[in-house]
Amino acid sequence: MARFGVEYIEVGSPVSYPTAQEELTQLVTSLEQKQAVSKVLVHCRCNKDDVDKALQTGAYGINLFMGTSSFLQKASHGKNIQEVAKLACQMVEYVKGQGRFARFGAEDAFRTDLKDLLYICAALDEVGVDQVDFPDTVGGATPFQVYDRLLEFTKRFKFKVEFHGHNDTGCAVANAHAALEAGTRCINVTVLGIGERNGICSLSGLVGRLYSLDKSLLDHYNLWELPKVDKLVAHMLGVPIPHDMPVTAPNAFTHKAGIHTKAILQDSQAYEVLRPEDFGIKRTLDIASRITGKHAIAARIGELGLTLEDQDIADVTEMVRQAAGLEPISLENVDLIIKSHKPKIRENPGS
Repeated sequence: MARFGVEYIEVGSPVSYPTAQEELTQLVTSLEQKQAVSKVLVHCRCNKDDVDKALQTGAYGINLFMGTSSFLQKASHGKNIQEVAKLACQMVEYVKGQGRFARFGAEDAFRTDLKDLLYICAALDEVGVDQVDFPDTVGGATPFQVYDRLLEFTKRFKFKVEFHGHNDTGCAVANAHAALEAGTRCINVTVLGIGERNGICSLSGLVGRLYSLDKSLLDHYNLWELPKVDKLVAHMLGVPIPHDMPVTAPNAFTHKAGIHTKAILQDSQAYEVLRPEDFGIKRTLDIASRITGKHAIAARIGELGLTLEDQDIADVTEMVRQAAGLEPISLENVDLIIKSHKPKIRENPGS
């Protein structure tokens, strides 16, 4: 992730398991030694003991959080919004007093009463919080709601606005885009979108969204590292990269239908909004199919260094279609059909 160029790497709490603090300290030290661009932020409850342990890791800053919705006030910590604001401000001042970056996350922000959010944000702004995160904790917000609510905060307060969107209703990437349009400065993402329940906004998803809008938005990042990151995490967890993952899915740049492959051979932008070569990925034309087209077969014939007349190409295409319609075939099968084809001797109409 550091080689890709992410600005912040948020890690778990130093009290989440017995060796957490030691491991986090090693991580911080390792990234510093490598002079990585990424800064480490530690995820912490508004608890001084937790914060002290997080500070001891040497991390750049502390990502404090606490539930602000009526649901979490009742079911999580039992405090009202005034008590939450007081505790959050105390911890922010403490972290700032240690010379560290201080962020506060208003957990379940989009089910929190707007007046409550304005109250706690005004208090946080007054004590100099660096950044405030507005999580769509249950993934229920729409892009319109995200835009309208976050625009209120980006205009009103000095602190930078952050967004954390879950994907329970399939809107995580769209909501992240809406947040950016509203002036949000930081978007939380995970590799492959992995997270609680349906996960959160995926790194590849957000990259794909931004690339298609304005490629220059990603000039800061090393796009060739993106496929490597996704493959690494998938391998470590023993899971496949999701079939619908933008950019890095196995078939993200595979074209199959005849009408698609014909156009792609003429101009890749005909059926691609992203350029695979910008990510170090090769485009694939799947010609071992019963819906393959003669232009794709002709291109393969050329790759094999062969030359066939148009009618022979059409005959080979039909043979491939018939073979693929009976059972799955491979590119090697297609090549065998091409190489074994005997061009027909046709009479010259003018003779």
